[in-house]
Amino acid sequence: MKKPRIPSNPFGSYLDVWNNQNPSSVFQASAIAGAEDVAKRHEISNQMPLGVSLPPHLFRPEDSQTIDISSLQNVPAGATVTLLEFTGRKGSIVKFLGYSIFNDALMLSLIDLVVTVNGARVLPLHGNPQLKFKMGLGLGPDLSVLVPVELDLQPNDVLRWVMTNNDVVDVATGVRMSGYLAQSTTRKTGRYGG
Repeated sequence: MKKPRIPSNPFGSYLDVWNNQNPSSVFQASAIAGAEDVAKRHEISNQMPLGVSLPPHLFRPEDSQTIDISSLQNVPAGATVTLLEFTGRKGSIVKFLGYSIFNDALMLSLIDLVVTVNGARVLPLHGNPQLKFKMGLGLGPDLSVLVPVELDLQPNDVLRWVMTNNDVVDVATGVRMSGYLAQSTTRKTGRYGG
């Protein structure tokens, strides 16, 4: 039985064996492309890198400020309370990218949690589809798990989270919204309402 060779420098051994290997020879694989395609790819890979333009709605602009607002309140039995209110800033666009909700209600049917912008319900397809998309079920009691969303506020738009407690006991309810505020970047904003 032959003893396996133990290299004194495993990284050097790795580089010697794998660094100059032809990718098509791994596992005895056949060449994926012909010699002409390989030559073209090799030529392209030696050129200067090109700038890439990524979709602007996926990344916040470098001149923006992050926003992370939250509120936790005890909603008395039979009461309607504005949990969170935020007004769009003059000369800027606010883009919310996620929200989180929490409450300790016994049943979803006993509460009404509605988010509006300028009085019109937004996020009309968030919630329980069997209950006309009624919202109320949160993903985590510490508001750390955000539901992805794209919600834009123009200057002076008013975002409100309103909770109505139809239960006979108080309900602790929390709301959190996260996103960014861009002042000098002009962007096309989305639509909302429902």
